Amino acid sequence: MKNGGKRKETNIQMLSEVGIVCDRYLYIQIHLIDPFLKHQLKYMQKLAILTLVVALAASKFVDTHTTLAQIDANPFGNVVLSAIKAHLQAQTPANEVNMLLNGVAAGLQQDQNDHDHTFELDTTTNNRIVEDLEKEILYHQNQISSNTQLRDDTIEALAVSEEDIRVTIQDIATNEQTYAREEATRNQQHETFVAKVAAIDDVIDAIDEAAKLIQHLSLGASFVQVKSKYETIHKRLTDNTSHSQLLQPVVAALTELATHGVNQKALTKIAQLLSEIRQQLVSEKAAKTDVEDRQAAHWAEFSVHLSNEHTRLVERKAQLEVQIQEQKDTIEDAQSWIEFHTLELENSEERLAGQQAWYAVQSEIYETQTAERAAQNEIVDRLQEHISEKLSTTAQFISKRN
Repeated sequence: MKNGGKRKETNIQMLSEVGIVCDRYLYIQIHLIDPFLKHQLKYMQKLAILTLVVALAASKFVDTHTTLAQIDANPFGNVVLSAIKAHLQAQTPANEVNMLLNGVAAGLQQDQNDHDHTFELDTTTNNRIVEDLEKEILYHQNQISSNTQLRDDTIEALAVSEEDIRVTIQDIATNEQTYAREEATRNQQHETFVAKVAAIDDVIDAIDEAAKLIQHLSLGASFVQVKSKYETIHKRLTDNTSHSQLLQPVVAALTELATHGVNQKALTKIAQLLSEIRQQLVSEKAAKTDVEDRQAAHWAEFSVHLSNEHTRLVERKAQLEVQIQEQKDTIEDAQSWIEFHTLELENSEERLAGQQAWYAVQSEIYETQTAERAAQNEIVDRLQEHISEKLSTTAQFISKRN
C-alpha cells in the first residue's frame, strides 16, 4: 500500500508538471501566432489570476464548499484536486496528502527559482547587448557627425582653392601677356637703335671721306684730280635724310667750293665744319648707345622678374591642382563614410529595437508565469489549510466530484 501510494504521488506530480508545461506552451505559441491574441491572452490571464487570487483571499469568509468549487474551476486546481481524490480513494493517510501538496509547492518554487535564474541571465545578457548596441549607435552617430563636418569644411576649402587657381591662371595669362608686350617693345627699341646708329655711322663715314678730300686739296691737289671723289661724297651728303639739317652747312660749303674754285680759306672753313659735325655725330651716337644700354639692362632685370614670377605662378597652379584633387577625394571619401555609417546606424538601431522587443516579451512571460505560480501556490496553501483543518468537509466535496 505504501509503495502504491508513492507511485500515485509520482504520477500526480507528473500530471501536475505536464499541466504546467502545457499551459506555458500554449501561452508561448499564441504569443508567436498573433499580436492581437497575445494581447488578449495576456489580458485574460491577468484577469483570471486576479480573479482567482481575490476569490481565494475572500475564501476565508465563505464556506469550504464555495472555496473548493473556486479551486476546482481553475485548471491547475482541478488537476490537484483530482490527484487528492485518487489518494483519498486509496485511503492514503492525510499526512501523505500533505506530502503531495508540499511536493507540488516545492515543484512550483523550483520552477520559479529556475525561471528567476533564467530571467536573470536573460537580463544580464540583454543589458550587455543593449550597452554594446548603444555604444555602436553612438560610434556611428559620431562618425556621421565628424565626416559630415569634414565634408562640409572641405567643400568650403575647395571653393577657396578653385577661386585661388582661377586667379592664378589669370595671373599667369597676364604675366605672359606682359612679357610678350615688353619683349616686343624692347626688340623694337633695339631695332630702332641699330638703325639710327647705322645711319650715324654712315654719315660719319661720309664726313671722314669729305675730310680726306679737303686734306688732299689743302696739300695741293687740283679740283680736277678729285672731282670724281668730290661728286660721290657730295651726293652721299646731299641724299642723306637722317641728318639733312645738320649736314646742310657743309653741303652748301662744298657746293660753293666747286662753283667759286678752291682757296685755302674755304678749305679751312670746310675742314672745321666737318670736324664740328663729326663731333656732334659721335656725341649723338654715344647718347643713343647709353640709352640702349640702360634699356637693355632694364629689360634684362625686368624679364628675369617676369620669368621668376611666371615660374612661381606655374608652381602655385600645380600645387593648387593637387590640393583641389585631394579635397575632392576627401569629400568623396567623407560622403562614402557618411553613407556607410548611416547604413550601419540603421542596422544597429534595428538590432537594438529587436533586442528590446525580445526582452519585453521575456519580461511579459516572466511576469505572467510568476503571477501564475503565485496563484497556484495560493491554491496549494488553501488546500493544505482545508485538509489540515477541514479534512472531512474537503473529502466530502472531493468525493462528489466527477
